[in-house]
Amino acid sequence: MSALKVLIVDDSPHMQAILKRVLTDMNIRDLVVAKDGEAGLTELRRIHPDFIFVDWTVKPEGGSHFARAVRSLEDGVLARTPLIMMAAQSDVMRVKGARDAGINAFLAKPASVQAIMSRVLWVLSDARPFIQSDHYTGPDRRTRTLAHEGDERRQALVPPPAKPARTARHAAR
Repeated sequence: MSALKVLIVDDSPHMQAILKRVLTDMNIRDLVVAKDGEAGLTELRRIHPDFIFVDWTVKPEGGSHFARAVRSLEDGVLARTPLIMMAAQSDVMRVKGARDAGINAFLAKPASVQAIMSRVLWVLSDARPFIQSDHYTGPDRRTRTLAHEGDERRQALVPPPAKPARTARHAAR
């Protein structure tokens, strides 16, 4: 882990300190902090980090805008840099919005040491394919692999419609 480079895009000195402490305890020493999205993109191009922590409310336009900017970079290697989005509010709409912006993992604040470490280990071992389409760029949004037994689902037979139930008058005959 000591060879990893990490970019932290967050304007909160408190969150920066927490992340630095946890990452240092994980033996990650090469940490760079950017206080806004523009500085984050500059640092991304300069240091080529192994992954990025980005805050949902990072200035000037927010973490989702930053994630989309990263995913739209012409340099394909930089565009695929894993992103961990952090937010104080983790409602479903926010998590889905971050996912749809192309993040790899979401971290609710305040974050425990264990939660931070688990997200780091997750993005380092994440083997999902990277998707590039007209409407989405980022890791495959499906995180679960569900086993399917039997025929191809798209070719499976559709069961016939159920017969209508008999009314009480007809059942009495």
